[in-house]
Amino acid sequence: MTVELMISFTIQLLGTGAAFYLAYHSFQKRRIQLGAEPTLPQYFIGRSTYWLGIASYCSLIAALYGLLTWRWLPLKPLVELIVKDFRSWQLVDLMNGLDGTTIIPLIAAGLFLFLIAWESKFNPLLILRDSIHDAFAIPSKAVEVYNALISSRLSAVDDGLKTQIANRLLVSSIDPGDFDKSSATVEYKWAHNCLLFDQIQNYANQSSFRRLFNEPSMKWGEICISYNAASEKVIVWKEAEPHYTKTLILIKELDHLTGLLCRLLASLVVFGSASENEMWNSVEQLGGKVQKTRLKHTYKYVLIFTAATAIGVILGREISVSLHNAFLFPEKPLPHFNYATLRWIAYSIPMYVLPITLVFMSRTFAFRHQREQAELNYGFYIAMMILGFMVSTTSSLLILEITHYRKEYFNFLESFMQHMRWGILPALMCGYVAYRMDTPVRETEALGKVIMTAVLRFLGWGMVAVIIMLYATDDMTVEEPNLRFTLVGTAFFVVGLLGASVRFKTAKPDV
Repeated sequence: MTVELMISFTIQLLGTGAAFYLAYHSFQKRRIQLGAEPTLPQYFIGRSTYWLGIASYCSLIAALYGLLTWRWLPLKPLVELIVKDFRSWQLVDLMNGLDGTTIIPLIAAGLFLFLIAWESKFNPLLILRDSIHDAFAIPSKAVEVYNALISSRLSAVDDGLKTQIANRLLVSSIDPGDFDKSSATVEYKWAHNCLLFDQIQNYANQSSFRRLFNEPSMKWGEICISYNAASEKVIVWKEAEPHYTKTLILIKELDHLTGLLCRLLASLVVFGSASENEMWNSVEQLGGKVQKTRLKHTYKYVLIFTAATAIGVILGREISVSLHNAFLFPEKPLPHFNYATLRWIAYSIPMYVLPITLVFMSRTFAFRHQREQAELNYGFYIAMMILGFMVSTTSSLLILEITHYRKEYFNFLESFMQHMRWGILPALMCGYVAYRMDTPVRETEALGKVIMTAVLRFLGWGMVAVIIMLYATDDMTVEEPNLRFTLVGTAFFVVGLLGASVRFKTAKPDV
């Protein structure tokens, strides 16, 4: 191994290690927003899942840095220049040799490391980090539990629990009818806070939750002080004459206390629940509306769709080539597995998996901004179809026009119009995925039924793919019948397997 190669390898290794280290700290620094307060996400997911998310993000960032400095903008020319001129002590030649090929890679590597640690909503690497957080469901559980606790109805709480809460108060400040009043009243808000505080006290008595109460960001000390102060203010308010301004001030203070209580209780419920069912049972006992169509482990579905796409391309092209060589044009046989299959896989993933991944991200974003979940949202499904159409069509024109045809003059709008036909199937698949997210199946569904429905979806979506692909390839010339045949056959398997894979499980037990 030459000195230049050894130094280059050492610098590459140190840079990759620095990228991994910065990504590790960036992942742990992320806060999620529960109400008005930022919260550390590691309290809302199992330890193994959290560390798997960290490993995935750090490995991805390190791999991107390695590709950037090794293949795309290599640092090797700069290292060779420095070593060569330092050997001969020709520092003037070193300065003269610093041109675009040597300086730009160094700037790009430094900028990449800076972006890893730069906390800004416009930072693309932090957007990637937050997406991996969401893919591993790190913040989603806490957000859902928090929203359910904030919007809970106390009228659904067990009467025995209401009586228990009232009896534990040192000074009586709750009347039996307060739980059934309007949620905008002082009485109801105070009863809600008492219920939340009482539940938190049950966790405070257990040593296994001590580190959450000792965490400064959870503000347990501030909650206790605010709760005692609010208790005195509510008693004074009830005994005094009605006063509009004082009532508004008290309501504002109670709402702030409710947010802190729900935030801490959501942390405790998610952190302390051994299963999804136990978590939602705890929420249901407090009058929270149980989300019956939640998805878990969304990153696994993305991996499944990626695998289905790759397998569909391999099976579709190889079977199509076999049929072509055996029955259609045996005198002009097509080659079996070669670089074209790998190229089609690389083309299909951004066409299908990328927009489907954006559907998952969009659904997570939409869910965070709604307190109550509608059963079916057809407007959202149509929006996802449009999103899938735009992303897949753009991916198609970028891949084919820029990397394949290499036109000297590139008109985006004109190319987009020409490639619109390739975005129809991904758009339909995105709408179907969004719809199936809100219609999950039961985990106890019989195996025979699972297989039968998967086969029917495979055949149904495969026929849809054949019809649309025959239209999309209608303008192919006579000299391209083999390409059209293999395209249609491959699309049958790719879209069919994707349709068969669209099966989401509900996190709720059967009722």
